[in-house]
Amino acid sequence: MKAKRLFLTVILLIFSANIFAQSEDESVFESDFEPKPFMLDLPMEISLFAYGGAGWAFRFYMSHKKSDEEWDGKLYDKSDINAFDRWAAQPYRKTLDDFGTISCALAAAVPIASVVASKDYLTMLVMYAETMLVASGTYSAIKTVVTRNRPYMYFDGGKQSDMDDGDYKNSFPSGHTTNAFAAAVFASYTFSVYNPDSPYRLPVCIAALSLAGATGALRVASGNHFISDVLAGALIGSASGFLVPYLHLCHYDKGVQLSALPGGIAAKIKY
Repeated sequence: MKAKRLFLTVILLIFSANIFAQSEDESVFESDFEPKPFMLDLPMEISLFAYGGAGWAFRFYMSHKKSDEEWDGKLYDKSDINAFDRWAAQPYRKTLDDFGTISCALAAAVPIASVVASKDYLTMLVMYAETMLVASGTYSAIKTVVTRNRPYMYFDGGKQSDMDDGDYKNSFPSGHTTNAFAAAVFASYTFSVYNPDSPYRLPVCIAALSLAGATGALRVASGNHFISDVLAGALIGSASGFLVPYLHLCHYDKGVQLSALPGGIAAKIKY
């Protein structure tokens, strides 16, 4: 009987040592536990998708109210443009419009590099989809409640397709710029988190933000937007591109972490 009690006592001591000894020597734990920087959380994913979807739903629901008033064919008076935007207002230029669309598409493709480098494909793809949905849902809702004529409406030779469908009144904010900066900031931030020591970190950030900046500049130069439209779009896109992945950051600095070791279970408690 005494031998049995002694045996059980030894087992308990060994198990306890495996659990608590890691607080003094964390190197063993760290070598067995490699946390990912981002983690999906179902309630959060539902909330983000619902937010972005609500913005688009609101725009589609209200769009018929903005299309009731048709353009009367008369140019608007440039003196009505505020001083901040007036000096940069431009007539419509189709070539620059096309280049702006291309640069926006290229900026949206940059996050592919971050997704591939992370090797955490599901988490990254979900976060990127949420980023673009949140950004586009936000600017869509704003466009619905804010009526602002595009710069080319103050010059001859405007964009006829927009005049026909009423989109000439949806200048604020710039959707192309919002999407481009959302993608650029998302790519820059996530790539840097996953690869803090990578020599490609700075080139990826420069390429992404340069494409986003070029998109904004081309939207102004093509006569589609005022400077304030582009600045608002850059702000909305940047906030979306940063906040969505930031909300998914894993915080391993507090709580209980478990790791399976050959001799038992190791637990590390931080508070």
